[in-house]
Amino acid sequence: MSLLVVDGYNIINSWPELESLRLENMEIARMKLAEMLEEYAALQQQKVVLVFDAYRVKKGVPFAGSFRGVEVVFTREGQTADVFIERLVVLMAEEGYDVEVASSDYLEQRLVLWKGGRRVTSRELRQRIERARREAKKFSLQRTSRNALDERLSKGIKNSLDRWRRS
Repeated sequence: MSLLVVDGYNIINSWPELESLRLENMEIARMKLAEMLEEYAALQQQKVVLVFDAYRVKKGVPFAGSFRGVEVVFTREGQTADVFIERLVVLMAEEGYDVEVASSDYLEQRLVLWKGGRRVTSRELRQRIERARREAKKFSLQRTSRNALDERLSKGIKNSLDRWRRS
């Protein structure tokens, strides 16, 4: 089974549209990223864990919940997302998951590789999301354009129905 772990703040700070949202309202930027990942997870049928650190939050309480099918985790006070992600990679790899981590942090990428996971840069993740959207749109257009009943009926049935309609 495949698991994608996303370093939330790293991605927000890497993508221009999310970074501009972050400057206005961090909560909106987090929700937008979660929505994009939810769509991607559904299209790819992949489990996604989105990690935000509460490293500098005083009395930060760890939180884990689900947002439309994406597991969202806020680490506890004093714990970075990197440390949480590294532990998660080890645990999930031991359980047989194929773990990928989306982050453009070079040190984090090296540690993920060393712990048994694979790395995905923020740019690569964006390209994957865009490709999944294009493929879904193309599939949707193909499905709707080819879904006419008369295209699926044999010529004999069409003739019989036509004769029946005219009588």
